[in-house]
Amino acid sequence: MHLKRFFLVFILPIIIFSQEIDLNPFGTTYPTKKKRIIHSPPKPLFAGRVHYLDFITDIPKDSINTSMLFFKTDSMQYFREINIEGEQGLYRFKYDPKIYPGTSIQYYFVIKSNTQLFAAPVSSKGKLYPMDSRFIDPIEYHKQKVRLKK
Repeated sequence: MHLKRFFLVFILPIIIFSQEIDLNPFGTTYPTKKKRIIHSPPKPLFAGRVHYLDFITDIPKDSINTSMLFFKTDSMQYFREINIEGEQGLYRFKYDPKIYPGTSIQYYFVIKSNTQLFAAPVSSKGKLYPMDSRFIDPIEYHKQKVRLKK
């Protein structure tokens, strides 16, 4: 009786919870032959200002099941998943520092189509790597630009 209880209490949960579930998008290889998500990071990212994080795709809207932005600031522990809707191939998210405060941001985009997953940005080997940008002080940025022109 004790052996059965030991099995149910200790061994069974170990077996159940040790099964590998691949929820890591960074371990997945994404197609690289033809870029299906085009993203140009906004530069510069000024602190305290609203910014748009967007991408363009040529995947037909009726072939897209979901389009998502994953992002986190340095004040967040985990990436947040935001579903974004597109209009004529442009998918856009409005980042507001009052809602999501931080001094830096990491983000990436994922599209799940009927047959494949697409992501950006990806390396030449098809590995996902998030954009990592710091918010900069706009006054210091413009002072530096003036100094460089002299």
